[in-house]
Formats: sequence, structure tokens, C-alpha cells
Amino acid sequence: MEDKLTVHVRHIERTLRVSAIALFLALSVWLLRDILLLLFSAVVIACVLRGASNAVRRVTHLGPYTSLIFVILVTGLALGALLWWRGSAIFIQADEISQQLRTQLARIWSELQNSSWGSILAQQLQIAGKSLRTGLTGYVTGVVGSVLGIGGTLVVTAATAIFLAASPQLYLEGSLRLLPMAWRPRGREVAGELGATLRLWFLGQLVDMLIVGLLLGFGLLLIGSPLPLSLALLAALLNFVPYIGALAGAVPAILVALAQSPALAAWVALLFLTIQLLEGNVIAPWIQKRTVSLPPALTILSQTILGTLFGLIGLIVATPLIAVLLVAVRMIYVEGFLERESKQAA
Repeated sequence: MEDKLTVHVRHIERTLRVSAIALFLALSVWLLRDILLLLFSAVVIACVLRGASNAVRRVTHLGPYTSLIFVILVTGLALGALLWWRGSAIFIQADEISQQLRTQLARIWSELQNSSWGSILAQQLQIAGKSLRTGLTGYVTGVVGSVLGIGGTLVVTAATAIFLAASPQLYLEGSLRLLPMAWRPRGREVAGELGATLRLWFLGQLVDMLIVGLLLGFGLLLIGSPLPLSLALLAALLNFVPYIGALAGAVPAILVALAQSPALAAWVALLFLTIQLLEGNVIAPWIQKRTVSLPPALTILSQTILGTLFGLIGLIVATPLIAVLLVAVRMIYVEGFLERESKQAA
């Protein structure tokens, strides 16, 4: 009887200890959420840089650091060449898009206020906008007043990514030392698979953005939409965020076309709908067969939750985060726990 009581007490103590640790970790993650999201962004960039430098190294037989520097220089030169070649035209067209959007939104707002049901909606929007401006004022003040600010945060993220890409083994082995000795080989396998998943996800998104941008640019040019280059570029960049980004990229193009004629706006909407159907049913499945396949429902749910909790950065990192979580759950829980227990039972 006493032995059973001792075992029961130890079981309760172990449960309380594990619960306290889990609660502490959850609270720490919540308090450090912004830093952890930026760190995850740096890890994604580091995995991409490391993958590109490894590819260069296999072709050129350069050293690891030389290959990484080569990748960074080529990327910087490519962006600089793009800005030098089309930068002024892109900025001019971006300004035209901004002006046309303001004009269209002002016209829509005026029509809303002149209708009976629209005036009620306009009042509610004004109330919501006033609350939003109040919140944004405090947020912007905090950002401007911070030591780092947005530019500093980008610099820190980029620098962290470069250091991680330069010496991944150093940080990986340091992290694995936090695990028990018996878990370290499996932890090394999981880390390698997570890095490969992030690289394949980014490659898939890059190819998807390129194809969608080319199709939209050609389509907008064909139907005579104004500012086809800038609108296609904007839509391609927003397509980096699956599903939600596609919708966000269509709105400016439709509003700009509406300034010309309702018929042109309808054609632009039809073009975006057609390309997104093609992307969702043909392009994306073809890419995912060769990179990373993600369930659409989980992707949208993760974007909604992280976007609500953490804002824009949460929305951006939601898809790669759910990708690595799925791999981690499969390798650690399903393969490492459930399937192992099933084999032992058999």
C-alpha cells in the first residue's frame, strides 16, 4: 500500500514539474514573441543563403565562406542592377498607382456617404478608423522612439542570418548540447530536415512568384491595363504570402483599372481570377511535388492566427513556420514516439 502511495505521489510530482516547465516555456515564448519571430526570419534567410552557397560550392569548388560571400555579392548586385535599370520607372509607376488608388477610394467613399445604407456603413468605418488611428499613433511613436526601429531591425535580422549561414554547425552543435546525449543524433537529423524544408519552401515560393508575375504582366499588358509592370510586380511580391497575398495583390490592379472603365476593371478581375485558379490547381501542385506540400486549410489558419497575434511579420512567417512544425511533429512525435511504440508493442 505504501509503495503504491509513493509511486502515486511521484507521478503527481512529475506531472506538476512538467506542467510548470511547460507553463514557463509558454510564458517565455509569449513574452519574447517578437524577438523569436525575428530570429525565425533570420533562420529562414540563413537556410536559403546556406543552400545557395552550397550549390555554388558544388559547381565552383570554392570554400564555404567564399561561396557565401559570392552569393551575397551576386544578390546585392542583381538588386542594384534591377534598380538601376528599371528603378526610376518602377518608382514613378508606384507613385501613379498610389495617386489613382487615393482617387478611387475617395470616389467610393463619396458614393457611400451619398447613399442611405452607405452613410451608415461610412459612419461605422469612421469610428473604426478613429480607433485604429489612435492605436497606430501609439505604435508608430513606439517604433520611431525605439533605438532600433524598422531599419535597425532589418539590419540586425540580416546580420544574424549571415552569421548563422557562415557557421551553421557552431550554432547547431551548441543547441544540441542542451539535449540529452541519447537524443542528439535524432536532433541532428531533425535539424537537417528542417533546414532542407525551409530551403525547398523558399525555392517553391520564388518560382511561384516568378510564374505568377510573368503571367499577370503579360495579361495586364494584353488587355490594356495601365501600369502593367508595377501592378504585376506588386502582385508577385504579395504572392509570397499564399492565398491572402493573392487577394491583396488583386485589389490595387482592379481599383486602378476602375479609373479607366468598369469594363476594364472586370477584365482585370477576371484575369486575376483565372491566373489564381491556374496557380492553385496547376502551378502550385506542380511546384509542391518538387518542394514542400502544405495543406491549404492549415496554411490559411496559421496565417489568420499569427497575423492576428503578431501583425505583418506573423503573417509573413506563418507559412514557413507551419511547414517546419509539420516536419517536427512528424519526425519527433509520430516517428519518434507513436510509431516506435507500435513497433515495440508488435
